[in-house]
Amino acid sequence: MESKVMRLEDIKPAEYNPRVRLTEVDHEYKALKASIDEFGLVVPLIVNERTGTLVSGHQRLNVMLAEGVEETEVVIVDMEPEREKALCIALNKISGQWDYGALADILEELRDSPVDILATGFSDDEIADLLGELQEEIGGGEAPDVESVGKKEDTKEGVPCIVGEYTFRIPNGPYKDMMADVREKVGFSKEKVEAELKRRLFGNGNQENTD
Repeated sequence: MESKVMRLEDIKPAEYNPRVRLTEVDHEYKALKASIDEFGLVVPLIVNERTGTLVSGHQRLNVMLAEGVEETEVVIVDMEPEREKALCIALNKISGQWDYGALADILEELRDSPVDILATGFSDDEIADLLGELQEEIGGGEAPDVESVGKKEDTKEGVPCIVGEYTFRIPNGPYKDMMADVREKVGFSKEKVEAELKRRLFGNGNQENTD
């Protein structure tokens, strides 16, 4: 695999790119711009030499074009169009899960540093939600409102959850896996986490039987 400097105007975005294009009003766009401003383009664009198509880095390309950047170093691959599309999807899809304890420690440390916290991709509200939720879990906290889904305590028997008038337990392992997956999908907003938990646990519980 090689790299070379290309003019941005010569890079052809993939027409099939499955990612929704960000705009300047989107939080993700602002976070990406802040990251590039803070650290530079540390993750280069990837271009398929055979087709001239951009495989990875469409959002970064849009930000740099808006900032008036004229050229950048890109990684060059050489592959058939079908493999190119598969790589594009893989680079957008494949990712790991967060260790939320470690993530919270790092974000809390960075909040008191000169680094622009937006450059991490997390907003102040997301960080506050994450740190507050973890602190509540560690410290016990009060039982959640009867209209919410929440964690009361972590015991050998599992995690008690309350939904309306019902209380039940989810084994510790599945609960942690579910919470990690939920946070990956909706972020750290307490309201969004609770709504997603309700959806997963009960589905559309308000739907009437029309048979």
